[in-house]
Amino acid sequence: MQLYLAFTLFTGCLTYSSIAKPQYGDLPHISDLIEQAYPTWCIDADENRIMDLKTCSDGTVNGRFSPLYLTKQHSGADPAKGGYPSNIDIHYPFEYAAPYFGQAGAGSPHHCSENFDGSTENGKSCPKIITSDDQGQYGPGHVPPHISLAALTWAYEDGKGGKVEDWFQYDVNACRVLPNKLFMLIREYFPREKDGSVYYPPPFSPAGGDYPLEFVNLVGDSCAAEEMKHPNAGELECFENHSGDVSLYPDYLDAGHGSPHYCTKEGKEADVNNDWCPYIFFGPNRGKYRHPHIALSALETYLANKVMPSTCGTSWDDSNYPAEVDTTIAFPDMEGGFPDVDGLEAPEQPSIENGKWTWPGPEGAKKKPVLGNFATNLYIEENNVFN
Repeated sequence: MQLYLAFTLFTGCLTYSSIAKPQYGDLPHISDLIEQAYPTWCIDADENRIMDLKTCSDGTVNGRFSPLYLTKQHSGADPAKGGYPSNIDIHYPFEYAAPYFGQAGAGSPHHCSENFDGSTENGKSCPKIITSDDQGQYGPGHVPPHISLAALTWAYEDGKGGKVEDWFQYDVNACRVLPNKLFMLIREYFPREKDGSVYYPPPFSPAGGDYPLEFVNLVGDSCAAEEMKHPNAGELECFENHSGDVSLYPDYLDAGHGSPHYCTKEGKEADVNNDWCPYIFFGPNRGKYRHPHIALSALETYLANKVMPSTCGTSWDDSNYPAEVDTTIAFPDMEGGFPDVDGLEAPEQPSIENGKWTWPGPEGAKKKPVLGNFATNLYIEENNVFN
């Protein structure tokens, strides 16, 4: 079963009058919102999970999610494995992921062809759904979740978009912001140009929301080069800003290749998909990365609880999560054994042999009947060209 959203009815300009701001007081820091929506379990100094406590030493509840998020491999799976819900699990309306047909890129916004060689080519080279207007079946096309997070945050803080209670309708979209309301807020802050294009600044920039939990792998010259690509985005929050000096990098990592992932030099020479590499696992922010879609979900949860406290709780909850058919993505062969960092275990990296990786890994290509909002009629059959 595939679900589609109709955008033709709400592609006009935002016409709501501004209200007193902010309606329910200042927002807590996004880290606190995420901890409230996704309470994490207690760990000891060696990062072992502590089961027999109700409250951790920092005063937070002993929850079901890991405080150390190091890999995307278990996103969509049982939280006990260390993952969090995927974009599909939180019902993000503007993902337009590729269906799980067993091809490279399945479950991601990258649409690869059926014959794309995922064992030698990077699936992130496959296109996303990009539209030139907002009035077709796929409306705005893929909108990065950090853009929705920024728009929702700014609208709340600026008092735009009318009353917050009008952003929700439980019998239609449960404790999530209505897609048409969210879309209007997105276009308020990120409008299309006359030629149909739209610019979405990176999450680690002021123009993109200054998301503090990205911990991007940009440092030195690579940071400067990225700033040249985004001259109007503001000063980027690169490694020196969020973690410190490049000397913190383990010697085997490729410093400055971009994204929140930290790949080996060998892996980047082979052009592995960054998504397979771990998130920041060294320095003061080890394990603190959180996906912007999780932050968006946490903000929705917080506001829904303010609007509908008897119906929507303070923590994210989906009684069907994890789903019987999980939404994890196919990974390649992985290997560990890398040097410890400050006495703590370094996460696995894609296994590279003779300049190549092996995809899929032991779990297979994960062809499966996942329910969600997938762009099936744009599934690419050859030459990576939309039909």
